[in-house]
Amino acid sequence: MKILIVDDEMNIRFLFKEILSIQDIETDEAEHGKKGLEMVMKNDYDIIFLDRRMPVMSGEETLSEMRKYTDRPIYLISAFQTHEQIEELKSRGASGILMKPFTIEEVMDIVQNYT
Repeated sequence: MKILIVDDEMNIRFLFKEILSIQDIETDEAEHGKKGLEMVMKNDYDIIFLDRRMPVMSGEETLSEMRKYTDRPIYLISAFQTHEQIEELKSRGASGILMKPFTIEEVMDIVQNYT
C-alpha cells in the first residue's frame, strides 16, 4: 500500500509517516497542493490525505484537479466543517473528512477500509 500525505504543516506529515510506518505502509509527502498534484500525475496511490487549507493551491482546488487523474480515495484534513460543508466536499469528490485533531485509530480505520 502507498499513501500520499499533502499538508503544509511538517508536523502533520511527520505524524502520518510515523503512524503508517508502524504498519509498513509506504508514504510520500508534499508540502502544498501543486506538488501533491504533480505526484498524483506521476504515481499511483492507494489513498490520499489532503489538507484543506494550504498555500499555493487550496485543498478544494487540489481535490478537483486530482480527480482528473485518479479515482482513488481522497480524504480532506480539516479543523472546522459543518454538515453542509462536508456534503459539498463529498459532492466535489472527497471520499471523507478527517477532522483535526485526529487520532491514530481514526487514521488506521480509514487505511484498513482499503486494505
